[in-house]
Amino acid sequence: MYKLIIGNVRITVHDDDITRQAAADAAKQAIHTAGQQGKLLSLIELRATADGIDVQTTEKTGNRLARKTIKQSMLDGILNAAREKLIPTAAFTSKDVWFDSETGQEWRGAEVDSTRGELLLQLEKWSQEL
Repeated sequence: MYKLIIGNVRITVHDDDITRQAAADAAKQAIHTAGQQGKLLSLIELRATADGIDVQTTEKTGNRLARKTIKQSMLDGILNAAREKLIPTAAFTSKDVWFDSETGQEWRGAEVDSTRGELLLQLEKWSQEL
């Protein structure tokens, strides 16, 4: 018995008679088939039988829509950082003031709010285009 990992899927090969290449090929085929059916797998178990390799799969639990790609995760991180910078959550930070630490300039009032809102909308639009 030995184990493999392909992506996020654990593969358990119960019979040492199955070569690593054959196990990887069978597992990749099972992952591909599950993907075509809209499923995500967490575990694949392989056993040698008289007819070839018996493949048993276990589907991941949870909402597939709640999962993200790495690209989406990074974009969400960028948007969250921009929101925190543009609209700080600190209790003692004035929401209608923007201070540029490089030049020492300071802005106040409605212009700050409208510019923040415009920038956040543009960032969200940009992230959706990707």
